[in-house]
Amino acid sequence: MMLGRQTFFVFVLLLALTVLRHDGLTQQSAPTTPMVLTGATLIDGTGRPPVPGAVIVIDGDKFTAVGGKGTKYPPDATVINLAGKFVIPGLVDSHTHSRAFCGELYLNHGVTSIFILNPWGANGNTVELARASQQPAVRSPRFFGIADRFPLAPNMTREQVREQFNEWIAKKPDFAVLPSYNERNKQAYQWAAELMHEAGLFVFGHTEDAPASNRAGQDGIEHLWGYAQALMTPEELHGFQTGKHLHWGTFLRDKTRVDQLIKESLGRGAYLNPTLVYELGSQSSLARKHETDVYDVYRNAALMTYYPRNLADSLLLKFRAVRTFSSRYENPVPLSNLAPKDLQGFKDAFRLSQEFTKRWVDLGGKIIGGTDDPSVGTCGLSVHMEMAMLVEAGLTPMQALQAMSLWGAEMLTARKKSPAKPPVGFVGEGANADLVILSASPLANIENTRKIERVMKGGHFVELGYTPHYTAKVEVGGAIPSTPAPELSAIMPNTVVEGTAAFEISVEGVGFVTNSIVRVDDLPMPTTFVDIRTLKARVPASIVARAAPHRFNYPGPEQHPGIYGDRTVKITVYNGPPDGGTSNSVSLRVFAKWLAEEKKLGK
Repeated sequence: MMLGRQTFFVFVLLLALTVLRHDGLTQQSAPTTPMVLTGATLIDGTGRPPVPGAVIVIDGDKFTAVGGKGTKYPPDATVINLAGKFVIPGLVDSHTHSRAFCGELYLNHGVTSIFILNPWGANGNTVELARASQQPAVRSPRFFGIADRFPLAPNMTREQVREQFNEWIAKKPDFAVLPSYNERNKQAYQWAAELMHEAGLFVFGHTEDAPASNRAGQDGIEHLWGYAQALMTPEELHGFQTGKHLHWGTFLRDKTRVDQLIKESLGRGAYLNPTLVYELGSQSSLARKHETDVYDVYRNAALMTYYPRNLADSLLLKFRAVRTFSSRYENPVPLSNLAPKDLQGFKDAFRLSQEFTKRWVDLGGKIIGGTDDPSVGTCGLSVHMEMAMLVEAGLTPMQALQAMSLWGAEMLTARKKSPAKPPVGFVGEGANADLVILSASPLANIENTRKIERVMKGGHFVELGYTPHYTAKVEVGGAIPSTPAPELSAIMPNTVVEGTAAFEISVEGVGFVTNSIVRVDDLPMPTTFVDIRTLKARVPASIVARAAPHRFNYPGPEQHPGIYGDRTVKITVYNGPPDGGTSNSVSLRVFAKWLAEEKKLGK
């Protein structure tokens, strides 16, 4: 709780200390008269055609009028001419697990609203901070969230579900996230979803069977794998669950059945959250560019005074690795370590995932643009990468923008009993005055969403850039998934006689990766990756040439080594940075030759 209060205090204090300029666009003080933006081409987030020479009227923290050149505005308004510029809504990341260190990253990338899928209080996102985030002057995006997790167990009765719901709804969530749907919890899931819909809330989350969870009341399908699993035969599903298949994406190949599933879901009003950057970003033709973009962000010295370095380093590696579901490889596996056939398998999975996403939109579906950051990508920047990958998949730039604005924001209103517009995600009368000013058209090239000149939140222009020590630096885990630290359980052989010729040692354990290195007394050995639980290494004869010295030698009359104990050689496994590390050690015993001969003779 102390960290949360400190973070909240820092956000507000930094805003108060910001040095203000008086050129209109960077003015931070609350406007005393209406503000009017004129001359820009407006892309309002609804999918309507762009409005050239738009007039955008802002009074306080809301848009009060939006239209073409003839739109009227108060005569005393402050007018800012944006001729030649392009205006889009403040972007919305509808799937995050945001932490305090993400705030400025989001704003600098034009993201003014984020949907947080963790309870208030987790990751430093206190209730107080969530409430304060709605204020224009607070230097963070607006927070919308689930308030708390909904505890759902397979054996719950309908009355127990209702009791839990009554406790949960009192915390005033903006939408709902239920535990992953599966065959075991389907009845309790359906009861919970019915209550949430009655309360006008959108139901989001993971699923092991997307068509079935949608029938049970799920509105937003998180990730694509729930559809892939639904397309598997029972034998294929068992094979997938036991690590026999590289990737679920290869099961999206039956176009007829894919169409049937999509049409059924769209008939029930479902939205799709594909998270392409997270799932298969390294397979994109944009991967090398995206890697460079991430590197450029983490070169900012002010940002890195508070952003976790280990997370930055591990996120950089994601564009050279891929998530795998096969026990033949670690997760993630470097692309350079894949067999050619398997590399092609991942390319096929990516292509089929792209085709599924495009088909969803072609058939009239809406995409919830969300990234799953910060543990899988760079907050804010990933929003632009996701839009670029949606366009790469075949969506239009307009559709990609809608995914990261109004379509995503509709999670707040899609289940309301009466038709309602969300407070964010579009530039229109009554919405929060959140927008981004660009120097080039995103409809001509989706990459132009990065050409940000100014960002507005609640009628206030945000001072762009990073503030040293914006929040307290915290220790976090690496990217998800990340390189594990290995653990050893056994070696074979575990004993050798001194003077043994070079030999092969087999190392058993967990957390092995294709680049793991076996070390013998801290010296690296030539290592062969067998699988995620087994490594083999070649140990030279010099390592075990003698059974001495050892720790059981004491001053006194000379005796043969091995009387009181054996020399041991330390065996460890090392996984490289940014995560990884060195395993525990297992001892290889080096048996004295005289003792081995006596044992052989039975003495």
